[in-house]
Amino acid sequence: MPGAGPSGAPAPLGPVVLRFSALPEHVRIARLVATSLARRAGLAGGDVEGVRLAVGEACGRAVQRSESAGAAELVELTATCRGGELVVEVVDHAGDDGVETEEVAMLLMEGLADEVAVTAGPGGPGGTTRLTWRPPVAATAPTAAGTTTTGA
Repeated sequence: MPGAGPSGAPAPLGPVVLRFSALPEHVRIARLVATSLARRAGLAGGDVEGVRLAVGEACGRAVQRSESAGAAELVELTATCRGGELVVEVVDHAGDDGVETEEVAMLLMEGLADEVAVTAGPGGPGGTTRLTWRPPVAATAPTAAGTTTTGA
């Protein structure tokens, strides 16, 4: 596996930081970066696609908040991988501009990531979206003697 450490687990990765102007066309670049990082983190195909979609929603949300607030600061994406856990944080500087979080985007992110947290960012409430993907738990299988073993 690319980027694997001596134990076979993915080697620590990051932080990788991407800063971009709050423009919708830049969300595509953030999705590409997140997809690459998910592959390097050792996530499987379906999970890689989930990372791509969820990060796109988080970045799109940050761009929308920034545009609505007239914030000129850059949107920042930071990704790290430790022990197979991929964490992506998207931060805007929009502050509390009264824009409601798009429910569909939140539902999508919650369905695709293992954990989603929206907290205050540099500009105020709702400015940081943190997405976490954990490595899959090894499946268990019964042995001929009736005991259970864990497999990869």
